[in-house]
Amino acid sequence: MAELSVRPSGTRQSSAFESFTPNDAGVKRMTYTEFLDNSPMTRFLWFVWLGCIVAQILDGFDFQSTSFALPLITKEFHISPTQAGALGSFTNLGLLLGALIAGPVSDRFGRRPIFQWALFTYAFGTFLSAIAPNYTFLLAARFVAGLGIAGEFPVVATLLAEYAPKRLRHVFVGSYAIGYSFGWFVCAIVATLIVPRFGWRALYFLGVAPAFLIVYVQRFIPESVRFLLMKGRVREAGELTRKIADKGGFTDIELVLPEAAQERPRQSLLQQYSALRFVGVAIAVLALFQIANNIQVVGFGTWLPSIFVRAGFTLTKSFKFTMIVLAVTPLGQIFGIWLQDKMPRKWVMLLLAGLSALCFFGFGLAFEYKYPIAAIVACNVGYQFFSGGVSPIVVTLGTEIFPTRVRSLAWGLVSAFARVGSICGPFILGFFLTLGTQIHQIIYYFTLPLLLAAIVVVIFIKVDMRQKTLEEVRGS
Repeated sequence: MAELSVRPSGTRQSSAFESFTPNDAGVKRMTYTEFLDNSPMTRFLWFVWLGCIVAQILDGFDFQSTSFALPLITKEFHISPTQAGALGSFTNLGLLLGALIAGPVSDRFGRRPIFQWALFTYAFGTFLSAIAPNYTFLLAARFVAGLGIAGEFPVVATLLAEYAPKRLRHVFVGSYAIGYSFGWFVCAIVATLIVPRFGWRALYFLGVAPAFLIVYVQRFIPESVRFLLMKGRVREAGELTRKIADKGGFTDIELVLPEAAQERPRQSLLQQYSALRFVGVAIAVLALFQIANNIQVVGFGTWLPSIFVRAGFTLTKSFKFTMIVLAVTPLGQIFGIWLQDKMPRKWVMLLLAGLSALCFFGFGLAFEYKYPIAAIVACNVGYQFFSGGVSPIVVTLGTEIFPTRVRSLAWGLVSAFARVGSICGPFILGFFLTLGTQIHQIIYYFTLPLLLAAIVVVIFIKVDMRQKTLEEVRGS
């Protein structure tokens, strides 16, 4: 179906569409994707954004739960530091497999059904964690939760990128990272209040909440229009875009099918992976960056409360210090979102990675020379602020640089490779602690990889994607 009828009554005017020339009947005419790229913030877009961000908050809460449960889990199950680190690694092993599964399946069957599957899976895994009778059962439960957590990563980022107006894409997709890290902060607050009183299982029981979000997704978040077009489901895409426009009050706009859209046969999994050869360098570069980032951020994030406990602080104080550190991460991400539209994304990544490395090195010095706790926390706050600023940029860049037909698959692969760093980080740190290595020495070992990976991004990523449509980025 090439075009849909215009409904002239009850129209809403917007400066976002002023650049489109009216046809002979005085009606503005645009394609489905042009409408999405130039749309103002409507109620529909707010619902999509809110659902995705709440999902990410719950995602971050669930992932970080193990960090705050770990000191008491270690005591209850009488496990070594290496075994404790394996809990984080098993979660990330689930994340690795979940990202590998969700990416291609989302590009094949749709964003929304995989979104709902992911929500159910990690809520179920978290419930199993709460009732775990022993260490082995808990390992398996965290693996299941990891499957769902990672399944959400490529789907949510892809939905946000494909529905975001081009002028707001850096905010839409960047806020994906804010939601995840805000979930870490919420977990810190909740853990501080309930874990000392009710134990670690109570924290996991609260992590079952994502199951209720499935109803929200079913009600308020439709399938991606770009996915429908990519699959050749042009009638569904047209009807959905018309519905979105009418609900936003833009009934005076004539919506037509993009020229490139056509009926397409379903691709096999082999054909999907074959299409990755055109974006292989971008996948490799971003995967390297994410591996380095997660070795550092996840490795220390998983162990941070336990590191403060080892330094002689009480469990409550350790949680409070960690909460202070995690509170600045969303602020750093807001800064990163703002800065990535002021200069090319790759240069912002390099700048923030360098500043985070400097603060992280100071964090090590503070431990080595036994500075006051205020100095230790201050260095970690600076590190979290600047490293936090990097995450929304790499997500934005990663979702907009890949074409629609492999966007979820490609970003899922990047997320899966990132899990290599997440698996190795907690395990390596736990192994060093088992050997008796001093905290400051471990920090020095973890300082450089992210900075070096950012330099690689600057060398290989050539396109400046600011204020371009997804189709324009693909053309570049």
